[in-house]
Amino acid sequence: MTMQSIIGKVTEFLNVCVIYYGMQLIRCALVSLGVLAVVCLLRKTLLRHSVFPKGALWSLFLPLLFVGKLKFFYENTIGIVLFTWWAEIFKNHIWAYWLYIIGVFVYAALLWVKRRKMAKLIAGMEKRIVGDTAVYVTKLPVTPSAVGALRPKIVLPEVILQHYDSQELQTILLHEKTHIRLGHLWFYLGWDILRALLWLNPLLALGVRLFREDMEEICDRMTIGRSRGTAYSYGKLLLKSMKVLKAESEDFNMYANFARNKEFQNIRQRMEKIAQYEPKRHIKLSLYLLSAATMICVLGTVCFININSYGRWNENDGVLVYGYDVASGTANMVADDKLQEMISYDDSYVSVDREAFEGFLRQGGVSGEIFLVFGGYYKLPGFLGYGYSCSYEFGCADAVVRLPYDKPKEDWMLTLIKMI
Repeated sequence: MTMQSIIGKVTEFLNVCVIYYGMQLIRCALVSLGVLAVVCLLRKTLLRHSVFPKGALWSLFLPLLFVGKLKFFYENTIGIVLFTWWAEIFKNHIWAYWLYIIGVFVYAALLWVKRRKMAKLIAGMEKRIVGDTAVYVTKLPVTPSAVGALRPKIVLPEVILQHYDSQELQTILLHEKTHIRLGHLWFYLGWDILRALLWLNPLLALGVRLFREDMEEICDRMTIGRSRGTAYSYGKLLLKSMKVLKAESEDFNMYANFARNKEFQNIRQRMEKIAQYEPKRHIKLSLYLLSAATMICVLGTVCFININSYGRWNENDGVLVYGYDVASGTANMVADDKLQEMISYDDSYVSVDREAFEGFLRQGGVSGEIFLVFGGYYKLPGFLGYGYSCSYEFGCADAVVRLPYDKPKEDWMLTLIKMI
């Protein structure tokens, strides 16, 4: 195999991957519009005052990445009209899929650069021990934050350390530790990955604020319960933080925002929710049960989607007939379920019911050289696959015509395509 042919094969394989995954991700991005609408509607209506169930709503986005191969998109009229029509337009424009995949990498790179800059910024901060907790201290008037999914770190502004007593500091640290313990930092990372993969939906970027609001509300509830304090004292501590940071930020002539939240935008709403807090027994047990129920629902949804989706590759049990008229240079293709009643095949031969098949050809106006295409596999309906073929010749007197055929061996590219 020459270098040119190898490059051609690799290019062909990359094009297949880009189309295959690009097609699925675009569908996921379109579906995410509806999922986000449902989440926003429920969190503002039925679940407005339900802290933990409202936070659990965001788990609806987890199964979203598995919907790209749903049979609904190919076998349902609504699915075809809403989610598949553009695939026909892009069929001869591979650059459109390349544009989408490049957009995924560019978006992911921008988010990674932001996280990298933050990691470098934290690395240059002074590390101190507050109580039994290691914190990173900054001179900027930023809100206390927990950052970094793999190696979580707690960042405190120096002004907080100067104005707070040890008990207040422990409550602040407990809040950040609760974020870490509940896995919120991983949730934020997952949301960034989702935004990059489905960048075609710009509303996911706007959903960051709502997502963080709900996680903060959960963290507030858990922190109040774990600190064994009152909602009043916790709210008072929050107001003190806002007052100290606002005064300090005015001295800096800036509003710093380390955690990428707008610190003072929703403070009234947050205080109202804290004021509504009522101590409940077994709050930790309730959270664990809700988390377990959420995971079961997510896994169940993923399994349901998988059952109703096409596999990585799918056996093709259909039969196609091609007729090529040499004189006119025209060709036509016939695909009909009736062909499976006339034609069967095993590993070596194709068996054709001669009378029924030739009658079918005459009725359908198929003439010229006749070729049968059958078996093999396909990735998705209408997209990529291969089958076996043989030619059919008229004039045989047998009731059942047996036609030999060869099964070509799969090359490395076809094997890889089956695996993706």
